[in-house]
Amino acid sequence: MNDSYHYIDSDAGLREACSRWQAAPFVALDTEFIRRDTFYPIAGLIQVGALGECWLIDPLSVSDWDDFKALLNNAGIPKVLHSCSEDLEVFDRLCGALPVPLLDSQIGAGLAGWGEGLSYQKLVAHCLDLHVEKGETRSNWLQRPLTASQCHYAALDVAYLQDIYPMLRQCLEVQGRLNWWQQDCQQLIEQADQLVPADQFYLRSKSLWKLNGVQRLVLQRLCAWREEQARERDVPRGRIFKDPVCFEIARRQPSSTADLSKIKDLPASSLRRFGDSALAIVRQAQEEGDASHPPAGVRPLSADQNQCLASLRRYLDQSADSLGIPSGLLCRKRDLETLIRLRRLPDTLSEWRKQLVGEELLQVLEDSL
Repeated sequence: MNDSYHYIDSDAGLREACSRWQAAPFVALDTEFIRRDTFYPIAGLIQVGALGECWLIDPLSVSDWDDFKALLNNAGIPKVLHSCSEDLEVFDRLCGALPVPLLDSQIGAGLAGWGEGLSYQKLVAHCLDLHVEKGETRSNWLQRPLTASQCHYAALDVAYLQDIYPMLRQCLEVQGRLNWWQQDCQQLIEQADQLVPADQFYLRSKSLWKLNGVQRLVLQRLCAWREEQARERDVPRGRIFKDPVCFEIARRQPSSTADLSKIKDLPASSLRRFGDSALAIVRQAQEEGDASHPPAGVRPLSADQNQCLASLRRYLDQSADSLGIPSGLLCRKRDLETLIRLRRLPDTLSEWRKQLVGEELLQVLEDSL
């Protein structure tokens, strides 16, 4: 694979390149971005691999993304990425589109039996017996000009992916698992395309079940307010209040700045800037009736339920071993716990998994009860 690259730093250059890429059987994509002090990722470079060549797009010099958006939306051209969850945010933020159809090589490698959660470096070593240096991973992708080392490193991310994709696709086709790959990646796109409502972020707290009704309402309102503030100010959520701080405010329900200052790990700067808002949220929640309280959180599994979980995992381990894939790829622990609580297959379980192990999981559950 040719790891030399073309550098695009104008709208005209991007339009011309997009015209060429529309004729490609597939395109490999990657991004470099900075997200240290902001809520949203700041794109520093977009890499495109197609037709055996590599292009580096400078997003600081391009303003017209219409043709690139059309490429991302072209359902006839597969978009190949590796471990792409953050890349999807970059594309959505940069040009308001997600790459479809998406094929994530990390997911595909797991389903092919090459290993779960393989890094790009390990995937290249597995497929091509080459070593990829990762020295530029933490470099400043917003500096200009970019160094030759940065550009070379970035180009390799899509150069090797062009060699790996045909190998991976053929392997999955032979195994009869190509549809598994497509389903899992489509699920990624659907999840990325759904904006989580601000009032649902409190559900991420694993200790939600420990809180009473008023405390849950405080946590819900506080997390929603924090989400809105973080987006509006374009700062990380933790710059306002970290997750443990939000939980402690909800649990303690402080009534004064002095009480609030006793919360562990609450910086003085956050107390000064956001303390009054937090106290107002607490007061308002205390004044509202039970009808406003969110439902109780999900408790950890009981001892009997954990025995069911162990039985289910033994079955999955055996099934995964026969398929040559990690058991975690057959069914996540979260889905198993939902199965135990609801006594039905969770909606988050993909169709191929339901067909492959769904009935057996239900039977093992029934036998364990």
